[in-house]
Amino acid sequence: MKNCIVIILLLISFQTYSQEYIEIIKPDIHIRMLPSTSSPIVGHAFNGEVYITNGENERWYSVLLPSGESRWIYKRLANKIKFNTDFSSDFDVLEIQEKLKSASDQANRDSNEEVIKNLNKIEINNILFDRYVLWVLQDYNIWPVFYQNIINYSEPEINKNIQMVAEYMVSVDHIDYDLFKIDGYNFYIETKRCFKLGKALDAIISMYYEDKDFIQKLCFEDGYGKGFFNCYNIKNIYSSVLEEPNLVVLTNDGKMKKTGLVLKEALLELPVSTY
Repeated sequence: MKNCIVIILLLISFQTYSQEYIEIIKPDIHIRMLPSTSSPIVGHAFNGEVYITNGENERWYSVLLPSGESRWIYKRLANKIKFNTDFSSDFDVLEIQEKLKSASDQANRDSNEEVIKNLNKIEINNILFDRYVLWVLQDYNIWPVFYQNIINYSEPEINKNIQMVAEYMVSVDHIDYDLFKIDGYNFYIETKRCFKLGKALDAIISMYYEDKDFIQKLCFEDGYGKGFFNCYNIKNIYSSVLEEPNLVVLTNDGKMKKTGLVLKEALLELPVSTY
């Protein structure tokens, strides 16, 4: 599929409704993590770019970035605009999606080594994710306001053969960034960029073949009774080998690191759901 260039014409109509937007009016400005010039720099914004704004204070606009986090832009560097005109452009969407996936994977790797004062791993990962994704969008001259349109695009399904393997109704606990434990079982699920937090979260694990590709997804409800359509790809399934405080492990790159949990890859074996 990488050898096939798929060009689609995105015709996106935006109505004003309650959504507000800002346009950058300076050549190159900083996007900050918090509304302060001493706050960490998340990335750069450039003249003419349009961002979704979800709040403001006396001096700063709050903007929604791809990680889902609110970041901050100094008010004198941007103007509020009415963004209600049609936008059209030719995008090589599949190529951009691949670049965005690579940016996400790179953020996950780099967050293991990056140190930013007073920030935990999840916060650092989100900063790096926003920074790397902005680089990709800016390389293609795509405004950040269109990020979700790029991510949500999928090819029309033409004669795809779906063969269900298994489906399990489970309850999961958030353990760490992109890691969940199945309640009552020694199984851990690693997902791709899932921001669900909490304990005893109802979910469905779905496993199936799409043509020759084996797919595993962890799906949540967006709200009670709305169906399990908020799905995330499963990267790996693990079981716990050892769990106790103050363990030290040797990583593949020769570094000693403290941990409280040692996992190994496993095959998921659960009772068949009867929901």
